Amino acid sequence: MENLVFLLSIVFFVFFIFYILSGFYVFFKLPHVISTKKVYFYLTIAMVFGGILNFVTRYLMSKESNLTDVLVLSSVLIGFGLIIQVVQRLALPDRWKDFVNVSLLAILVPIVTMQFLEFGAITIWAFPFILIIPFLVFREIVYLGMMAVSIILTQIIVWVMMPLVYVKLSGVDYLLRIGLFCIGIWLCYYINQLFLLRLNETAEKMRLQELITQISSDCVGINQHNFEASINNLLKISSEFFLIDRAYICLFDQERETFSCIQDYCRQGIKSGQEFIQNLPINRNHWRMEKILENELFVASDISKLPQFVNAEIFNMGISSIKAQIIAPITSKEKIIGFWGLDQETKSLEWQEDHLNFMKIIANILGDTLTRIDAEKELNFMAHYDEITKLPNRNLFTNFLYFSIVKQEFTQTHLGVVFLDLDSFKVVNNTVGHGMGDELLYLVGEKIKRLMKKTDLVSRFSGDEFLIMISHIENKGEMALIAEKLMNLFYEPFILKGQEFFMTASAGIALYPIDGKDPEELIMNADIAKIKAKEKGRNQYLLCSSEMKEEVNRQNQLTNHLYRALEKGELIVNYQPQVCLSTGRVTGVESLLRWQHPELGLISPAVIIPLAEKTSLINPIGEWVLETACRQNKAWQVMGMEPILMAVNISASQLKNPNLISQIEGILKRTGLSPAYLEVEITESTAILELGEIIGKLNSLKELGVSIAIDDFGTEYSSLSRLKMLPLDRLKMDKQFVDGIGFNHKDQSIANAIIQLGKSLGLAVVAEGVEKEKQVAFLRTSQCDLIQGYYYYKPLDALEIEKILRRQG
Repeated sequence: MENLVFLLSIVFFVFFIFYILSGFYVFFKLPHVISTKKVYFYLTIAMVFGGILNFVTRYLMSKESNLTDVLVLSSVLIGFGLIIQVVQRLALPDRWKDFVNVSLLAILVPIVTMQFLEFGAITIWAFPFILIIPFLVFREIVYLGMMAVSIILTQIIVWVMMPLVYVKLSGVDYLLRIGLFCIGIWLCYYINQLFLLRLNETAEKMRLQELITQISSDCVGINQHNFEASINNLLKISSEFFLIDRAYICLFDQERETFSCIQDYCRQGIKSGQEFIQNLPINRNHWRMEKILENELFVASDISKLPQFVNAEIFNMGISSIKAQIIAPITSKEKIIGFWGLDQETKSLEWQEDHLNFMKIIANILGDTLTRIDAEKELNFMAHYDEITKLPNRNLFTNFLYFSIVKQEFTQTHLGVVFLDLDSFKVVNNTVGHGMGDELLYLVGEKIKRLMKKTDLVSRFSGDEFLIMISHIENKGEMALIAEKLMNLFYEPFILKGQEFFMTASAGIALYPIDGKDPEELIMNADIAKIKAKEKGRNQYLLCSSEMKEEVNRQNQLTNHLYRALEKGELIVNYQPQVCLSTGRVTGVESLLRWQHPELGLISPAVIIPLAEKTSLINPIGEWVLETACRQNKAWQVMGMEPILMAVNISASQLKNPNLISQIEGILKRTGLSPAYLEVEITESTAILELGEIIGKLNSLKELGVSIAIDDFGTEYSSLSRLKMLPLDRLKMDKQFVDGIGFNHKDQSIANAIIQLGKSLGLAVVAEGVEKEKQVAFLRTSQCDLIQGYYYYKPLDALEIEKILRRQG
């Protein structure tokens, strides 16, 4: 029996030591995995193990115990363990589960103690230590108290009952046991508090990490539109997490050397200080500002203890009752752009390391967020605003006009769209450079903006063109008054680097809904009116009209048809004879382009040539006319007709073609026409532009043997000095001077002067548009060489010219 008691004592002692060490390992090594569910699970295993151990030691190893008593105790141990697991799985609050389980353990203490005392196990008094250990991980200290009461009462009962044992125990022994239990319970209490402290610290760090993760995640979604709401939420959750009275963000204005509070959050009852920090100067001598500008934290647990001069209003948000403060600088691209801070007004506060780390982390997040938003603003500006004038660009103007049209549908007023183009702006760029030109565009934009209302919009369309939307127009008369004011802006010079620049502008105006019901149509019709204003002489404005739109539509139709006219064979060449006044014979013809449109009929060169020049079709069409005329002239010669001169008009666009000389040379070779029978006609307006290049081209033509005539002479303002430089063979007097012969003395004088000028320069003179006998008589008297006009012949096809030449031969 003594051996059995000793064996039981050793087993329970080993189990006790193992459980103590396991508990301390779990507490110190695995605090992050501690949970009451695991504690209950381990207790259940211990009870099942204790029930089996009771049966093995008391019945199998010792035959002195009653089987019924052994089975009862084993069943109680195993049953209590299973009941604990059942309670864990019930749909009850955790507090109720803990209460039931602790109550079961408290009942188990006297049951096990009394059973083993009757058996004679004198060491069973230490058994309750096993049950105390799990309470190290419980947050509610009342559970440890319940176990302490159960253990102490059990020991007192054992002392009073004094069961029969083999070893005599005195009252001192029982007092010692009770004292040991008190010490153990106190130690468990202390370790439990330490555990809870560490558990709370861990939980607090996890909460802080979750807060930082949440803020970081929220900041990823911050943009220009939700910035204010998102930053307010950031300040709110930061303030509520640390139980701080006020959180705020201030940003520096580096140009003005000031800083302003862009946003703050205050707990209820705390005064906002945002209004006190607006455009305040950056005091670099202030030591708190100095720390911020040096990218360091400012930390003050009790501001009242700082020197008086430090307690500055600008850092106390205008409130002198602040007691604790922490400020962290915000950096962007390695530059301090502002700071954010936390203030405590109601009490002093010892800032912890977590506060400092949190402030630094959030300051970095704010810096990255503000950098990204600045980049978004820059991209948005580049996408919607003009870099030079800082005005809205075409896209933003179109979108704004669209929404204005939608709102306009609910009113009785009109919207006006002004398309304004600066006249001769290229001259500015060419004379003073593009930099000065850009500055001039900026000044023009600013001048227009000052004239317009806030509800209007000024934008730069492209180049030197501006679009202006004017809202709430009652009628065309009001629009005309605004347009007059707009044009008057250009009466005063623009000052660039002390130099005066006078600039004029042409403008076209379209009204909604008269001239269009969508932005594209309104802008297009305003552009049409602007082009017409330029054609009428510039420095004026025109309102769009139905006639303008019809003309443009007709030109667009013609332009589209012109692309196919050549390949469809719709273009033809007619020839108008030139008659020698002295002999009355046809000595030459002028080739004239005609367009025989299947629907619109015969279209004159006055329409075809401008369209061809706008669409770059002038070169292929001009080449076709030139080759057709040369081929026809050679064909007449092959028929045995007397050789005549073929005059072909060359436009300014053709003259700019670098391949023109080789093109004419190739045509002459292909057709077999001698250069002596080809004459190239250029207009006077072409001759006065880019004189050096024109002279070079004309000299090359002369080297080929081609003669040269200047057409429409007298209508432009070329000087005689330029005229003598051109390698000309003939002058063609413009029709307007011929028309005045017999009616206008001045026209007669000019016509005579042109003839005499040609004679003096050794040039033949051709009078165009001769239709009357009086004109022929005057020109013959003035010794004009050739006449061309309806008096003799109108433009004819090749077959009719052939008949004339045959009769003449």
